[in-house]
Amino acid sequence: MNIAIKAAAFCGVSALVIGMISGSGSGTGKSAPVAELQGPSDQTRFTSAVVSARASYKSAPNELAAGGIRSGRQQTICNIVINQSASDWVGKITKLTSNGDGKGVISISLAPNVQVSTWNNSVSDLGDETLIDPTSQLFKVLATMKVGDPVKFSGRFSSSRTDCVGEQSVTLHGSMTDPAFTMRFTSINKLS
Repeated sequence: MNIAIKAAAFCGVSALVIGMISGSGSGTGKSAPVAELQGPSDQTRFTSAVVSARASYKSAPNELAAGGIRSGRQQTICNIVINQSASDWVGKITKLTSNGDGKGVISISLAPNVQVSTWNNSVSDLGDETLIDPTSQLFKVLATMKVGDPVKFSGRFSSSRTDCVGEQSVTLHGSMTDPAFTMRFTSINKLS
């Protein structure tokens, strides 16, 4: 791994830790911000890699350098997300709806502007099968939740040559600054 990627990863982890420390102790009774939700180490490393790559992308001196940062992020993500799976990750529901066929659509925030999500339409979902069947137990569990709920979830990312795990943005800019990583959820449970 080159020095620039290591430095960017360190900065991302440092920013995440500082955010977690400065956000603690609010005592308001409201649900915890995403940064305060403690997930497993692979989630922390994944989120840090994405946030760090975003910072590097934004400070890149030109578009060529910016494009290279996505490649570095891809390599880092592949080293973190083994077998395309996430187990017992945590986040907050940011979108909870259904598509025109009545299938469930959900997005969960891992950090500001970092989401894991189903597709929102059947055409994009061909092959990934992320939309949630309304007859499934998962759909029934989600029907009792709302946007803003903190959750623990497991699932499988869709595969991608570009980002290692599927990402839904159409542009490089969207992928680097506000990514939505495609996931087929196997379980989602509300945290108390």
